[in-house]
Amino acid sequence: MIAIIAWRNVWRNKGRSLVVIGAMVIGIWALTFAGGFMQSFLTSYIQSAIRHETSNGQVHHPEFTQDYDIQYYIKDYQSILGFLKQTHAVEFVTTRSLVNGMISSSRQATGVKIIGINPEEEAKVTELNTLISEGAYFEGISSNPVLIGDKLAEKLKVNVRSKVVLTFQDMEGNITAGSFKVAGILDASSVAISESSAYVLKSDLNRLLNIGDNIHEIAYTTVVGTDDEALAKKIQSNFESDKVESWKEISPALVFMEQMMAATLKILIIIIMSALAFGIVNTMLMAVLERIRELGMLMALGMKRAKVFLMIMVETIYLSTVGGPVGLFIGYATVSYLGKVGIDLTDYSEGLEAIGYNSILYPLLQPMDYIQIMIGIILTAFLASIYPAWKAIKLKPIDALHTI
Repeated sequence: MIAIIAWRNVWRNKGRSLVVIGAMVIGIWALTFAGGFMQSFLTSYIQSAIRHETSNGQVHHPEFTQDYDIQYYIKDYQSILGFLKQTHAVEFVTTRSLVNGMISSSRQATGVKIIGINPEEEAKVTELNTLISEGAYFEGISSNPVLIGDKLAEKLKVNVRSKVVLTFQDMEGNITAGSFKVAGILDASSVAISESSAYVLKSDLNRLLNIGDNIHEIAYTTVVGTDDEALAKKIQSNFESDKVESWKEISPALVFMEQMMAATLKILIIIIMSALAFGIVNTMLMAVLERIRELGMLMALGMKRAKVFLMIMVETIYLSTVGGPVGLFIGYATVSYLGKVGIDLTDYSEGLEAIGYNSILYPLLQPMDYIQIMIGIILTAFLASIYPAWKAIKLKPIDALHTI
């Protein structure tokens, strides 16, 4: 009976109720869209970093990553490769030799990370071949080809087929230099790739380093849904003399961004829900004040204060539970649609790419995000109903009946 009376009371003033419901719909839609949009920034950045830079995990000599000293190569890398290729969770694997050095053209010189790769393996792991904007992926140059980022090419003032010189220390500590030709220029949102990396054939780099077939890094990707941290620990337990890290350990900055975005979404939920709560409280308080005589009469006729309290709370919850699901559904439809077609921010591409983001973003919310929003709606409705209901039961029936 209380539920029926409360439902009828909600629609006694249709205009006011529809305004509150409309505010709820717009607020929840804005919350889901903003959450999905922010999530797309994070997802774009993290996926790009994992795909093109860190991969899902890497293996090094325990001391190599401290200062990239080339003498610390992986001792028994063939055994690790065999284990990874037999692990179902591992999708692709590649090996690299690394050294820090200088790259110079006839006009400019700068520090660079020189990465020796196997082109076929690297294309599977990092999709490096998809980043070529000019030239070709290690093709068209017969000897010592090199790939560099567009920002680095601009800084060196070089183009495809231009000559550059790579300088570094070999295994004996001697300064070694090699002449290379630019085979291709990479266009990547990653600052590391576009500004401070040079990719060469592993055979060319190893020859100049005088390290034979040794490697400094193994990178691997995993199938979707794999727990990268658990997998890294599993590999580590089998090869204790080496250092195995997931992308979260390799790049703590990505983890921080992930946590920060989650916290930001929660703060956004609190802000919007608080604004909606104040609107609901204001509306229901007006409804209570307009019905002082009616409520006083109900209590005078014997309705218990607990039932009056419950009636007002149910009215408030009705308003919220009508608007909330509608707003959530519209928000879900919007995020799902834009998640497929994307949001084109090409006009801001230069600024976005400068900090590592793509110019086309695909909004995304996880099922848990929708659950959190739904819980927030229910909690907001419950809390917002307490004050108007408490105000109603504080009325004295005799005074209420004499109210004009």
